[in-house]
Amino acid sequence: MSDSVNTRELCLQMLIEINEKHQYSHLVLRDVLSKYQYLSKQERAFITRLTEGTVEHMIELDYIIDAFSKTKVRKMKPLIRNLMRMGVYQIKYMDSIPDSAVCNESVKLAKRHKFGQLSGFVNGVLRNIARNIADLEMPEDLSIKYSMPQWIVDKWTKDYGESKTEEILKGFMEERPISIRTNLTRITPQQLKEKLIEEGVILGELPLEYAFTISGFDYLEALDSFSQGLFYVQDVSSMMVAEWAKVSEGDYVIDVCAAPGGKTLHAADMLDGTGKVISCDLTENKTKLIRENVERLGFKNVEVYVNDASVFRKEWEN
Repeated sequence: MSDSVNTRELCLQMLIEINEKHQYSHLVLRDVLSKYQYLSKQERAFITRLTEGTVEHMIELDYIIDAFSKTKVRKMKPLIRNLMRMGVYQIKYMDSIPDSAVCNESVKLAKRHKFGQLSGFVNGVLRNIARNIADLEMPEDLSIKYSMPQWIVDKWTKDYGESKTEEILKGFMEERPISIRTNLTRITPQQLKEKLIEEGVILGELPLEYAFTISGFDYLEALDSFSQGLFYVQDVSSMMVAEWAKVSEGDYVIDVCAAPGGKTLHAADMLDGTGKVISCDLTENKTKLIRENVERLGFKNVEVYVNDASVFRKEWEN
């Protein structure tokens, strides 16, 4: 690990931003990885996995902590709460890290943040969890099992039934490679393939000829092809929307809940410089994301507005 940067410290600070200050996790992570891009590939992979993993499994992690701690998670100091969460994530999901290292590093972080009086608590609870987590009987409750808020589980169970809901929740937990869509206004899929291979990226095929999976690269924004706007990161399910809508040249398209802009940009690409895409979202923060992506990919046929999709706009009728 780099001498000057404590990667766990960075993860802890990000978790506080995300969980206590309610910042968007992908933006917090993006900013930190951008600021510390000199870190090794291994260090950035560790930061990404620990931060994302702790957020994704948080309901389950809180259940485990509450099972071993007299002080419940919701009653803990915010820093200690997030320190415990990332400690338990490492114990349960990161086999390459010895439990003793997790406990020792967590204690050091508590002391560094002037919580020395709680370092014994942190150490005791984490060591107890490390010794006994295998014997803890986890409930079959879907919310805890898959770390999904109860209200979403209830809604999906009502709409799709319990079996289908569990299938969906399992899908969320599966690791998937990053999928990208070629910016056809700037490059052909074949040319993009060649450029990415030159940049050391490992490519995988997808059912759409202009889309691939990518892996093996160090840092997305360090790829020349990304900064040139030659591709856009997007799930295949999201790409299919413009396909199903059969967007064709000359069309007038309205994307009412558009951030960060994947479907907007795909529609603009299919218009091939013709027609228009009106792209909207509810806040200035969200529309800023759309504008950044429109600019990076170089589209001129997109107009971006802050707009509430639940309010009728006469000028968009028909």
